[in-house]
Amino acid sequence: MRRFTAIVNPAAGRAAGAAALIPLARALRGAGAQVEAEYSRGFAHAAALAGRAAASGRTVLAVGGDGMAGTVAGALAGTDAVCGLVPGAVGQGAVARALGLPRASEELAELLLGGEPRPVDVLRVTGPEEPAAWALGAVWAGAGAARTAPGRALASRRSALFRITVDDAVHERRGHTAVVANAPCLDGGSAGDSAAGVRLDDGALDVVVLGGGPGRRTRTRGEALRGRRVRVEADRPLAYAADGIPAPALPLTAEVLPAALRLLR
Repeated sequence: MRRFTAIVNPAAGRAAGAAALIPLARALRGAGAQVEAEYSRGFAHAAALAGRAAASGRTVLAVGGDGMAGTVAGALAGTDAVCGLVPGAVGQGAVARALGLPRASEELAELLLGGEPRPVDVLRVTGPEEPAAWALGAVWAGAGAARTAPGRALASRRSALFRITVDDAVHERRGHTAVVANAPCLDGGSAGDSAAGVRLDDGALDVVVLGGGPGRRTRTRGEALRGRRVRVEADRPLAYAADGIPAPALPLTAEVLPAALRLLR
């Protein structure tokens, strides 16, 4: 029987992650599993807790949204540790939705207890002055990286010229947001169409530039790009976010680590 350690940020999403864990832990314990919870003080602390739990042979559960999932994935990448995802509130966890993970506690408990870990890719992101960040889903640069609706509107009033280097080939696209996707996490319109061939276990990154601006339909600008190493620059200062965790400004370099994480799915 598996032994689980759930990594939870008690302040995130109005404690939605902690609330989601309660019925799941009850179902796991009812089946005879051992479950403990570790409450983090932030993402760096969460990574340390995940590494410590994995070192003791426990299955690590990332509880919450994509930020927690990517943080735990980075802590466990390249090891034999097993990871599971526990989405928080409705609307959280684009990676969990893309994987089709069940939201009902009983169904998710069944998967975590009986599922076999399968390898998935992990995304490593570095900036000019930032420590490495990790993601399972995507990096959004520009308007899509803004954390609030007013911020997105402000950022998208003027498009940017993105310079994107994919495995040494240089491309230029004008738009409001550049997305480097490891998982199919784009939603809606032609942007959603661009995610159709994106997979979490194909050893590659997919890059699209989106345009549209406030009140306009989001559309892709140019064809999707694909490779293992991507550098994104822009002609004006733009923030970016890896799985929702913000970073100050471009440029960024993203690299895929194929089959780096053993994930229950």
